[in-house]
Amino acid sequence: MMAGIPVNYGHGLIEFSTSLYRELDKTESVCISPYSITAAFLLLMVGARGRSQQQISAALFKNNIFSEEEKLKYYKTLNSYIIQKAGVNVSLASANRLFVNDRFTVLQNVRKKAKQYFGADISLKDFTRPKASAFVMNRWVSKQTNGKIKNLITDDMIDDATVMFIINAVYFKATWERQFSPKLTSKQNFLLPNNKTIEVDMMNVRLMVSFHKGFDFTAIALPFKGGNFDMVFILPDKEVELKHIESRISLKFLSDISSGFNKKQFDIFIPKFKLESDFDLTEELPKLAVTDIFKAGEANFTNLIVEKTPNLYVKIAVHKVVFNVNEAGVEGAAATAFGISFRSGARLFLANRPFLFYVRDIKSGLILFIGRFYPKVG
Repeated sequence: MMAGIPVNYGHGLIEFSTSLYRELDKTESVCISPYSITAAFLLLMVGARGRSQQQISAALFKNNIFSEEEKLKYYKTLNSYIIQKAGVNVSLASANRLFVNDRFTVLQNVRKKAKQYFGADISLKDFTRPKASAFVMNRWVSKQTNGKIKNLITDDMIDDATVMFIINAVYFKATWERQFSPKLTSKQNFLLPNNKTIEVDMMNVRLMVSFHKGFDFTAIALPFKGGNFDMVFILPDKEVELKHIESRISLKFLSDISSGFNKKQFDIFIPKFKLESDFDLTEELPKLAVTDIFKAGEANFTNLIVEKTPNLYVKIAVHKVVFNVNEAGVEGAAATAFGISFRSGARLFLANRPFLFYVRDIKSGLILFIGRFYPKVG
């Protein structure tokens, strides 16, 4: 992993990322940022107690025996390390904030930890004015994500009973170590199940890349400038459905790929794409056995606010990702005859059917984004 951080700490977070992705309802293209969800989730853990806190902790750390202090401390170390390492070539920003109903007082302990470990400020809002509150929160998110994520919060999410919003925004922009030439991008067919095809803008580059041939898939890793992050593409073999690969996604599966990487020269064809995904985490997290926090009678947030308020629970949990892949790089806030002659000696990586991708910090293996490209027809 890295100095000062136990290996199983990072492994827990990767396992959480892969389980979350495995359980998502997926029919078309999607992208999530486990990195963003982890931050917001940890922040929520600080205010939770009892079973609510245990469920969050078990989902994130697979019951590893770290104290709460360690969980937060390691997260902060990991987060600052990743942000610092991004260097000049990659913009990576992760921002956290609590927006709290001004009728309540957040406990001193929570404020202190939110600031200390997440750099999160607390803003008090008059939630009796939903429009104005949503506007302020959305403006903050938009600013943190370079204008990419707008309208995360809608007016109808806010009412008199709203206690707080815990928001994490993440923005990522990186340049390929070796860019694709826009001149080589051409319209090509992309094959979908049931003999359907769709036209995509296919980018092309010839490159020495890390590749791994699995039993029924090929994976390649395209590096970003700076050498700290890359994007791994997992392309199922012909006739293999993407969901067969996705059902196996786990820490071990990803580790096997990265330890099996070899360098080879490839002619690489990857579509340019833009994804925008919205998720309701109140539907996704219960699949990882995090249930209490979403139920009025069960949730335990007695660590959160001074006022004795019964039935505090998480009513809204939204996650929105914007992810763009083009010739220059990635911005994430995500049967045709080719008129091309291949020079001999290069293998072909032709992503002309649905594939899986993830962007990771190479050293820790942490997943910033994970998703699938599966365009819908018509």
